[in-house]
Amino acid sequence: MSARLSYGMTANVYRFRNFKLDTQARELHLNGDLVTLPVSTLDCLIYLIQQRHRTVGRDELTSAVWGRVDISEVSLSHAIMRLRRLLGDSGNDQNSIRTLPRLGYRWIVEPTIEEAPATTTNARQESSSPATAPEGGRQAIDTPEQTVMTAPHANALRGRWKLLLTVVLLSLVALALLWNAHRFDQPKADGAPGPHVAAMVLPTQVDADSEWSWLRFGFMDLVANRLRKGDLTTTPSETVVGLVNAHRIDPTGVLQEDAALNAKSTLLIQPRVALVNGLWNVRLEAHGDGRHLIAEAQAKDVLAAGRTVADDLLAKLGHVPPTDSDSPTPSELAQRVNAAVLAGQLQVGAELIRNAPAAARNSPEVALSSSAIAFFAGEYESSRAQAEALLDRLPADKYPAMRARVFNRLGTADVRLDRNEEADKAFLEAIRLLALQNDPSALATAYTGRGVVAGQAQRLDEAATYFGRARTLHEMSNDAFGVARVDLNLGAVAMDRGLPASAIPIFQDAATRFESLSTPEALNSALRSLADAQSMLLEHADALATTDRFWPVAAHSHNPREGWWLTLSRAVVLASNGRLHDADELIARIRQDSDAEKDAIVRIENEGFAADLALARGDYTNSAALAKSALTPELETTNWQDYAGTWSTLIRALQRGGQVAAAADEIARFRTWAGKDDRRSLYVALADADQARLENRSAAAIQLYADAMAKAERLAIPEDMVVVGEPYTAALLDAGQVDRASAIAGRLAQWIEKDMRVAWIQATVYQALGKADAARTAFERARRLAGERRLPEPGSSPPAPH
Repeated sequence: MSARLSYGMTANVYRFRNFKLDTQARELHLNGDLVTLPVSTLDCLIYLIQQRHRTVGRDELTSAVWGRVDISEVSLSHAIMRLRRLLGDSGNDQNSIRTLPRLGYRWIVEPTIEEAPATTTNARQESSSPATAPEGGRQAIDTPEQTVMTAPHANALRGRWKLLLTVVLLSLVALALLWNAHRFDQPKADGAPGPHVAAMVLPTQVDADSEWSWLRFGFMDLVANRLRKGDLTTTPSETVVGLVNAHRIDPTGVLQEDAALNAKSTLLIQPRVALVNGLWNVRLEAHGDGRHLIAEAQAKDVLAAGRTVADDLLAKLGHVPPTDSDSPTPSELAQRVNAAVLAGQLQVGAELIRNAPAAARNSPEVALSSSAIAFFAGEYESSRAQAEALLDRLPADKYPAMRARVFNRLGTADVRLDRNEEADKAFLEAIRLLALQNDPSALATAYTGRGVVAGQAQRLDEAATYFGRARTLHEMSNDAFGVARVDLNLGAVAMDRGLPASAIPIFQDAATRFESLSTPEALNSALRSLADAQSMLLEHADALATTDRFWPVAAHSHNPREGWWLTLSRAVVLASNGRLHDADELIARIRQDSDAEKDAIVRIENEGFAADLALARGDYTNSAALAKSALTPELETTNWQDYAGTWSTLIRALQRGGQVAAAADEIARFRTWAGKDDRRSLYVALADADQARLENRSAAAIQLYADAMAKAERLAIPEDMVVVGEPYTAALLDAGQVDRASAIAGRLAQWIEKDMRVAWIQATVYQALGKADAARTAFERARRLAGERRLPEPGSSPPAPH
């Protein structure tokens, strides 16, 4: 027998209507006459009355009465049916035991209570001597009705957490949690189940009228049962209630500090429910095992919302949500699939569709979710084809909201396929269809799509307007993911405006929210953008740490198309930290393993980056050839900044390779393309200055560098300032203008500990000033920051910028 059942205590006598229930003697009397009931049925009655302040789940009740949850549901149903017949309840008149569908049972009669003194150990109680007790303290006697114990109080006491929970039990619970830490599925990189950890659902924090106070434990039990059905090992609800009664969980539902119970391998799940304007806002926060996951839902039915958030959390953990006996509606199935897809669990989403009935699989909602799976798998053409096929099934004069969502999917696929004109038409049609519909989420998606298209066309004010509309709609819908997604795009607008310092906190905040919402693909996009902004601010070490968060790609992304962008981003950051060999390996991997058609743009950008590395190594012929191959119309339309940078690399490669006339021709074309745009004209000004210096027009070169530096300082982007400052300082030193060179070095000095080029500039200036010790220190700093990058010997010209 368990230690929690082996000591004396007081017991209660409950009186209700014309019944008397003695829990000590385990006897029920009706009008003074003893009622004969099977032991398990009587124990069900005792347990329900003892837990009358809340709803008791079916699993909890079977665990409390039979000692395990795998008992046949027929046994529990028969026990409840017997009690209802005895108590005068019927299916319509539930005056004693109320059934809450899919949640459990609740005793609704308030009894009067009398305390009975505890009895001493006698022949009716189990012996505490190990010599007389069988293994586990139980002596089973099989009967057609149930398995009972020789001690007649055993089943009745099993659920009395408040009186029976002891320090010993708490220690056993803590050990069990630590043991179960090895038995809880986590997803691996390939979506296959991983090691197990333990999960515990805490009491619910309820923000609603007192009539809903039962949700504190009832909703907790609903979530726990749902997680178990999804093959997630979860602490029994009775144990959690025991922790509450032993004051190990405070009244708000927070687990008290305990080294064992708060083990890092334990996933603690905190439910929160709030009734706002007739709608239930439900939220699960899961902490532990290095995770912080959030699942949210909103519905008029709190129980339906509970099942939704539990299924969402299961999907985020790589578990297939359970299939109810009554099959989910197409909308419910689509919601589960979409939750799995957003969590990066594409296999889970696909399996949900495969396991669904044919009618649900063929529904428009699920067909659209299938298109989403293809999209997040990087199969953009397939996703688009599925969406077009679905449009053909939907009459043009019907289902405007669904058609709008399909157009949104078409537009999103077109953006990824660089078909921006078609994408904009699709988003515009979605907006038209939604004009009379109450679907703020779909409308926000359409506005976001139009914003992306406008941003890529450098219509930044227009893009910001669309994003602002989308953000307002997401806020109205309480859509945390939608708000974070819009913010990510607003950060991209800030980058296009040349404001990386403003973009960084936006990207950081979006990344934090995507991580908490367990949406890995969105998180990867935020991290990639963050690394780019950090590099522009010369925060090279921070940028590398940011890419560490999505590396290796296979562990963080199931989308091979996005995976190559992440790989290129990693390569660029590695090079800026002096790890050229590692960057070369990633360049080669993209060339060899990416798809020539599906990954065309990333392969073009990869060649442009390879041209930068060749320039930095002094391989000017190869650099020029690589840059020319990357200067394609596709690059110009998708990323003008990289297009301008690659063109600048080509010009520098020609200049340093001695092809002066060819460089002049390229500069002329470059100037025409750049127009009056500040950032583009900065590139042209720098190219003109380099050309003048190459042609030995020293005074003209210095003036052009001064003009370029003025532009760079006005734009206030550290990367641009260093790119200009490096040759400008060298030109000033060549002309003997040491004081002016020292002034330029002083403007850049704030980055001397972060950027190799700044350290080299300082070293050459110190050398020109005759400060040997300071020059030596600066040269050593430059070598340390250079990593595998080639540096000239002290006294020679600064290294080529890259």
